[in-house]
Amino acid sequence: MIELELKSFLQLFDSFDPAPFREKELNLDAEEYLYNAVDEFPLKKPLEIMIYLPPSEVSAEIEADLKEAIKNHFSYKKLLADIELKRLLYQGRRNLIIALTFLFLCLLVTRLLATFEESLVKTLFSEGLLIIGWVAMWEPVHIFLYGWWPIVHKRNIYEKIIHMNVYIGVRSPAGERAPGYRFIPKEL
Repeated sequence: MIELELKSFLQLFDSFDPAPFREKELNLDAEEYLYNAVDEFPLKKPLEIMIYLPPSEVSAEIEADLKEAIKNHFSYKKLLADIELKRLLYQGRRNLIIALTFLFLCLLVTRLLATFEESLVKTLFSEGLLIIGWVAMWEPVHIFLYGWWPIVHKRNIYEKIIHMNVYIGVRSPAGERAPGYRFIPKEL
């Protein structure tokens, strides 16, 4: 259970966002808290969000609006992660073509230099071309081996949050809560 304790449901939202209530962006602290709390658990572990509100703000309409707002916010974040992944893979393909072309040219020049008489300058130039040709391959190799994993992980966390159940609870005056994570936002 991931818990958020609010003095008003409006604390959950970015106060500078002029969008209608259900389309408002979440407060950056609340978004970061939810993301980090979900990230601490395995993605397959079922989690729920419990939002504690004052009794005067608890209603079926508020609960439905909060559920929809959280879903909309993280759906948008997932869309941005999908776009970021698509751009990264496009960049990786483009860089791979450039790097392979450059490596081919470096190897071609190295082969041409092999026809000349042995000298220190020729060896230095040939070895330098060989090294720089392989170094040019680093960026596309990095993108395809390691670069895309963090984006996919972020996207999977957003997906999980989108499908989490959201519940509204009444904040008790004694402050008693079930064990779990608790987010208490800064005063606005």
